[in-house]
Amino acid sequence: MILGIVGSPRKGKVTDQLITKCLEGVEKAGSEAKKVYLIDYPLQSWSEKTKLPEELDQLWVEAEGYIIGAPVYWGSISGLAKDFMDTAKIADVNGKYGLGIAVAGGTGRGLCSGIQTIYRFFYHRKIRAVYPTPVSRFNLQRILSTINDTSRRVAELSRKKNPFEGDQDRMEYYENLQYLNYTYLDEMLLLADQLIEVSPDNPKLSSAKQEYDSAISMIGQGKRKDAIKHAVDAYNMLFFDPPKT
Repeated sequence: MILGIVGSPRKGKVTDQLITKCLEGVEKAGSEAKKVYLIDYPLQSWSEKTKLPEELDQLWVEAEGYIIGAPVYWGSISGLAKDFMDTAKIADVNGKYGLGIAVAGGTGRGLCSGIQTIYRFFYHRKIRAVYPTPVSRFNLQRILSTINDTSRRVAELSRKKNPFEGDQDRMEYYENLQYLNYTYLDEMLLLADQLIEVSPDNPKLSSAKQEYDSAISMIGQGKRKDAIKHAVDAYNMLFFDPPKT
């Protein structure tokens, strides 16, 4: 069974939609899928006496793999998702597979620091995490079109645990995962790149591309501080407000 965990307090919104898509992919792979909404459980912040509700703890232990989705608030994941991570039973999950999705609305900022929080949890629990998935408004449609296949692969991998041999093995593995070493600058460039992709008709597109390319060039020259202005300018040229609801 693959456990899909919705770490958003709002049902039916983007995080929930992405987990739903993921579990469709899991079922296409012929695996059992189970979705849980953390908001349905009386979770508490960690203390020496705090435990997950028994049903949720049992699902955590029994699952062959995990898909965790959480919204991003002020650069980190929801407190709801973090409370789950802090209080989940310390069980032998070494080598089980995990996929994390961090959803940053509005400006999109925090999508990388959010995904890093989820994958640090996976790291410390010795879960063999794959395919870090930071999501903003700007790449959402692309992610929705691909996450089904991504989760299908997670389900296929999860049929056999692949335990880490030790700390060195685990650290070497996690060092190679995308986005986990991204700084504020790297995140800004990622967002600028997403905006470039979805702004083919924007009259400022050419200028934004020039700023983006300048930032990349300066980083290549070791001038990261000088690259910041160009990255910010590229982002600001193409940024658009979310539609009013």
